[in-house]
Amino acid sequence: MPLTFGPRLRAFLDEPAPIALGTTRRDGSVQMAPIWFEYRDGQIWLNGGPRRDWFKHMQRDPRVTLLLVDPKNMFRWVQIQGRLAETTFDGADDHIDHLSMRYNGRLYPAPKVERMIVRIDPERVTGGENRQPWDVS
Repeated sequence: MPLTFGPRLRAFLDEPAPIALGTTRRDGSVQMAPIWFEYRDGQIWLNGGPRRDWFKHMQRDPRVTLLLVDPKNMFRWVQIQGRLAETTFDGADDHIDHLSMRYNGRLYPAPKVERMIVRIDPERVTGGENRQPWDVS
C-alpha cells in the first residue's frame, strides 16, 4: 500500500531545497548526490540522464534513500526510503525546465542533454519537525 504524506510533510517537500540521493554502488558502498526533485502524484520525481552513475546504481539495485534537511533548521528533516518505480523520456525536457524554475526562477539553460524523469515510490519515512514525526499514513 503506498504511503500518503500529510500536509506538513507535503509543504516541507514543496520548499525549493535540493535533496540528497543515496544509491548503492556495485561494491556495496553508498553514493550520495545532491539533486533537484519534486513531490508529485505520491512519488518523488527526479530528472537526470541515463548515463548518470546514480541512475545506473538504481537500475541494478532499485532501493534509494533521500534526505532533505531544512537549511535554516537542521532538526527539521526527512529521510525517505523508497524504490525506483519507473522512468520515462516523455516530458523530461519540460520537467527539467519546471525544476529549474522552481530552484532558479528561469528555464534550464540550453543545450539539454538526454534527460529522463525518474519516479521513486516512498516506502518508509523518518525524521520530523519540532520533535514531531511527519504526518504519514
